[in-house]
Order: sequence, then C-alpha cells, then structure tokens
Amino acid sequence: MDGLTLTKAVNIIKERYTGVQVTKINVTEDSVTIGLFAKDRKSLHIRVTGGSPALFTSDTQEGVPDQFLDRLSGGKITDVGGRRYDRLFWLDIVKRRPSGKLETHKLVFELIGKMSNAVLLNEGGNIIWMFAKNNADPDRSFSVGDRYASPRLNKRDTLEKYASNSFSDLLGFYPVTVKHAEIYLAKGYSFAETATLINESLTDDVFHVDSQGRVIPFKPYEDGETITLDDLKGRVHKPAAKRDDSIRLRLTRLFEKQAEKYLVLKDKLKEEYAEAETYPKVRAKADLLKANLHILKNAKGKTELTNYTESGIETVVYDVPEFFDANKEVNRLYGRADKLERSVALVKSRMGEVDNIIDSALEQLYFIEISAKEDDLRELALEMKKSEPKQKKQIKEKQFIKMDIGGGTAYIGRNSVSNHRLVFQFANPEDMWFHAQKLPSAHLIFRKSGNATPDEIEQCAAIVAGMSKAKNNLKVTVDYTQKKNVKKPKNTPPGFVIYHRFRSVDVAPVHIDEKTD
Repeated sequence: MDGLTLTKAVNIIKERYTGVQVTKINVTEDSVTIGLFAKDRKSLHIRVTGGSPALFTSDTQEGVPDQFLDRLSGGKITDVGGRRYDRLFWLDIVKRRPSGKLETHKLVFELIGKMSNAVLLNEGGNIIWMFAKNNADPDRSFSVGDRYASPRLNKRDTLEKYASNSFSDLLGFYPVTVKHAEIYLAKGYSFAETATLINESLTDDVFHVDSQGRVIPFKPYEDGETITLDDLKGRVHKPAAKRDDSIRLRLTRLFEKQAEKYLVLKDKLKEEYAEAETYPKVRAKADLLKANLHILKNAKGKTELTNYTESGIETVVYDVPEFFDANKEVNRLYGRADKLERSVALVKSRMGEVDNIIDSALEQLYFIEISAKEDDLRELALEMKKSEPKQKKQIKEKQFIKMDIGGGTAYIGRNSVSNHRLVFQFANPEDMWFHAQKLPSAHLIFRKSGNATPDEIEQCAAIVAGMSKAKNNLKVTVDYTQKKNVKKPKNTPPGFVIYHRFRSVDVAPVHIDEKTD
C-alpha cells in the first residue's frame, strides 16, 4: 500500500473510530488485528509482513491473542494519526487501570515494504513491544527499551510543497500512482492542477481500481471502478488457506533445517568424543617415553624401549625421528592427554544438548504435521519471535486438556506453545511432569495434594504415550519427574526442555477418547 492510499485510509479510520472502544487485539503470523466495539462491527486488519503491507477493515477478527497487547483490551482510541503522504500511522489508546489511573499507549505501524514493523510505545515514548525485528532506518536505535524515533523520510517534496515537476519525486507516490498522474499531464492538465486534484481526493472516502485491478486513491483519467475502505480486503488480502499453507511450509522448513544442522553437528561430536576417549593411550605413550628418557637421549631410528605394565615388563620398538627432543615430546603428550580427558565430559554434555535440540525439532515437526487449526500454526510462529518473559504470567487452565485421574488432575498441552505454557507458566514446582522418552509427544502435568500412586503414574504415562508419535506401538517408554527438575535453556523454541533426574515407565498407549474414569 503506497503512502497516498494509506493516508486516505487513515483519514477514514480517524473519522470512523476515534472514541471507539477496543475489544481485543490479536496477531497472526504477519498481521495485527484490532477488534472494535463499533456500530459497523468491523475490525481493523493491518498486514505488517508476509507480502505487501496494507490496512483494511474486516467483518471478522483473525489471529490469536498476544499476552503483551492484552493490556490494550477495553481501552479507547483517542486519536488516529499518520505522517501525511507517508507509510506510517499510529493509534493512541487510553485505558483506565484497576487503580483508577489512565494509561496511554501508542500503537505505531511502519508499513514500509520488506522493512515493515509495528511497535507499542508507553507514555514516555519508549518501545515496549515489537512485532518483528525489521528496522526501516538503520541509522536509528530501534529495539525494546529505546525511545521511539520515526524513520527518516526518503523524499522531501509533497503534493503541497514541491520544487520538482516530477511526481516520482513526491512523497507517497509509487510507479502506479506516478503513471496515472502523468496521464493527466499528457491530457493537458498542468502539474499544479494534477497535484491539487490528487491532494483533494485524499479527503474523500472512496478508492479507485484501474483497468489492471490496482487500487489507487484518486480517480484515473480513464475512469474505473469505485470501492470503499470496506472493499479493500478483497483487493489486498491473501486467501487464508494459502497463508496457512505458507505458515506450515515455513515452519516445517525451519525445523527441518534445524534438525539437519544438529544431526551434522552430532556426527562431528561423535568423532571428537571418540578421539577424546583415547586419552589413556596418549598418557600411556607419555609414560613410556618418560620411563625411557635415558635410552632416548642419543637414540635414532628404531629403538627398543622398556614398557612397565600391570602384567609385567615388555619390550616395545619405538621409531625415534631425527632431532627428537624426548622431554619436549613427553610434556606435549601429557598436556594432550589432560586436554582430551577434560574434553570427554564436555563433549558428552554437548552431545546431550544436541540430542535435546534434535528431539525438540522433531517434536515441533510432529505437532506441525498434526496441527489442523490455522491458529495453532500462527501461535507457534508468533511464539518463536518472542523473547523470554521477565516474570511468570498467569495462565488459565482452559487452554489445556483437563481430566481427573485418581486423586489428582492431569493437564495436557495441545501443541508446542501450549506445552511450553503448561510446563513453565502454569505448573507448580512439585507437580509431576510426563513426556515420552526420546519421542515427540504431548507434555502432561499431574497435580495432586500428596504423592502420586503407581496407578496414577501409569495412567498419566499411558495418556502421554497415546499422544505421542509412537501412539500405535504396543509399548512406549515415558519419563516422569517433578516439574522443578525440568528446565528450558534461553533462546530455545517453545516445547524445548532438558531434564536429568527422572524415572521411566513402559506403558501401552491409551487415547484420551478411550480413557474412562
């Protein structure tokens, strides 16, 4: 959407929705959608990434809630503004907190091609939330915590003030609008007359479609179809099914590449581990040379050395190279043996970490494969963008599968994001956590006052087995431990966990619809 069309759209939205209450704000993998308590029952849809950025209205609100943007729900839009002729606009939203204090936020949209972004500002003008990492102006500091600064203008001339007689030099024009403006010039209109005509068109409430089906904010000289803001969705919106496929494909490629990358690394680590385990042989060689320094002092070529072992004394032939410094070689071998011995534990630990990453990637692929709902895929894509929360947020249990087992209650994640929230934002440290061993599966939290019985453990494990990739196997091994033993390293995807203290149980998978109390 070019700057002129966006300017007109913002003018219309300002007149329609200033003073209107926000019901909720959702996000999709590429857009922000704003529900409004308005007479027309429309919602605003701002596509930020994933194609041509655009602003339009919609009869339905797409996406999933963003916990950070929830603070705006119930607030009132007090102003809609924009940088005239440019692809930047904002909404001021005021909400009264439970304390009675009025809190103002500014939701800013920079719809600037591939560098488009959306940010939320606090009352001090600092960025407290970002939709993406894009920065349309590399010369500015642009991250959470920074004071917001608008991107620099790439043009200075406008429809109201210009030194050039070329529409391509004016702010807000792009090739299509330049082409239609120049048609007016070719038909005898002066530059000033055409500029005035276009500028006045930005104050009305209709858009125009040219013969090629492209939307422009002023009437083409050769006429064309007239539409309203509410018709823009059909002109700039991608079909939902196509977008859903792109999410699935993008996430699949992401985790397939991650799995491939770490499988290659795992092979390399195996080689390093095999080499590290040779440290006893390296140290034995150092011992051999040290015990025979008196022989090696003037030796050359094949030399017989005495090797002292637990089984006795044996003779070993050692090929002494020219200019051989036995003392130096002994020190080198001892140093290498020590280094290899230290690396055994380090490489083994790293191999465990890599195994966890591979398992996590395979689990993500499993959930992507079985996800039928578009929102599940969107939620995973959005969660991948987020940084770790600074504090634990209150999570409602209704987003999990809940069932009574014995004297306690089991909560089960529905997808990777749900699993993450279940384990790290809902579960208590003393709750029991269940997951299939080395297999993609749902995470289950069992909450009970007191210790879980063997029968309760087996029932929980059977449900997890039934919600795993091995659900059709006769037996599945399921690990379980207290939640406090389950950790999530920084910068890892939703659903990724590590744990070392655990027990295991082999169970026959039970599907939830087969489970009875």
